[in-house]
Formats: sequence, C-alpha cells, structure tokens
Amino acid sequence: MSKLLAGWALLLRFSIAGFWLFFAGQRWIDRSWVRDLFTTAAAGNYIPVYGDILRNMAPSWEAVAIAVTVAETIVGLMILLGVYARAAAAVGAVIALNLWMTFFFCDCWWNRADAPRVFWFYFSAVLLNIAAAREKHKPLIAKLQRKNKRLDFTQK
Repeated sequence: MSKLLAGWALLLRFSIAGFWLFFAGQRWIDRSWVRDLFTTAAAGNYIPVYGDILRNMAPSWEAVAIAVTVAETIVGLMILLGVYARAAAAVGAVIALNLWMTFFFCDCWWNRADAPRVFWFYFSAVLLNIAAAREKHKPLIAKLQRKNKRLDFTQK
C-alpha cells in the first residue's frame, strides 16, 4: 500500500472512530433526549416487520439507548486503536444501517423537514464503515505480536 493510500486509510479510520465516539459521548452525558426521538421514530416507522420490532422496544428505550451507546463506544475505540478495526467497522456498518432504517424510514418531522439530509447522514455512515471494513491493514495485536517476537533474544 502506498504512503498516500495508507494516509487516506488512516484518516478514514480516525474519522469513523471520531463519529462513533462523538455520538456515543452524547448519550454517556445525557440520555433523556433519546426517549422522544426513539419513540417518535418507532411510532412512525413504516417498514413492516422492522417497525413492529421498534414499537415493541419503545417502552424500554433506556435499555436500548445504553446498549447502542456501549456498542458505539466499543466500535469507536476498536477502530481508533486498530484492534480488529475491520471487524469493528463491519459492526459499525450494521449499527449505522440500523440507525438509517430507524430514522429515515419513518413518517417523522425531521424527514418532512429535510429528508435528503437524514438519508445521507446515516447512509454515508454505512458506506464509510463498509469502506473501512474492506481496508487491508494488519490488526494492532498482530503488529504487537510480531514486534515482540523480534525483540525476544531467547528464541533460536
């Protein structure tokens, strides 16, 4: 991989990690705003089976918010640190797909106000996570193991 391509891959990885950590951080500080947002999206979601699942989960919105916050934090940290970053980006793509299906496919005020912005905000997160999942870089743990083997002078 050329240095320019490696630089772009690193920038992509740091940007995605920042995205997940920023939005997870919003909910670590205060989750109260999630209730209205999630219940509105669940009530207005018009994907047949998916909307029913969301409406059944709406009463336990706080547990959902905590689970998503923890998942986003773990994904962001793994991508940032390079620990199984490709797997973390794949999980991030699934989380982003879930957010896209929740918040774009609903009859909600934010879609009536600016549907293209809502679409591209979540869909671009799906695409960027897929791009990071396809990157060909070694996991940090593999690099550390290789480095430790080189430093071990007791091996013959």
